[in-house]
Amino acid sequence: MGEGIAIKLLVDRTAGRLGRWLRILGFDVEYVATCDVSVIARIARQTGRKAVTRTRSLAERLGTDSILLESEHLEDQIRQVVEIFGRDACEPFSRCNICNAVLEDIAKEEVKGRVPQYVYDTHDEFAVCPVCGRYYWRGTHWQEMTKRIDEILGGCQDA
Repeated sequence: MGEGIAIKLLVDRTAGRLGRWLRILGFDVEYVATCDVSVIARIARQTGRKAVTRTRSLAERLGTDSILLESEHLEDQIRQVVEIFGRDACEPFSRCNICNAVLEDIAKEEVKGRVPQYVYDTHDEFAVCPVCGRYYWRGTHWQEMTKRIDEILGGCQDA
């Protein structure tokens, strides 16, 4: 379902929900469950990730190695990040939204007995997370999320 992209982000506790959505969009996102500016700055520098935060002091400390979110609203935050990198940087559904690993395509026969029988019977394409073992397919949840992504990104300037 995809090879992933090279943009590496570090999302702190002030933007945790955004981090999950950025993973869904295909961004390489590490989450840190803290708001400690010095800890986040150290991790961002050590990992070469751009910090995404609502904390002004962190953004000032990291300068161009950060993105200061301008809104409290999730949809606006998604648009802001996508506008920075461009819509072409998105590769939706290429990463595990739980552990961030790049998903790998898997043969239908290999998922038999590992996904619900109805899903197996009605879908032909599957992906698996090589780290946590979670399975993915393009069912109704995928359709709903695709529609929501299109609605959100429809407001992007380069969409």
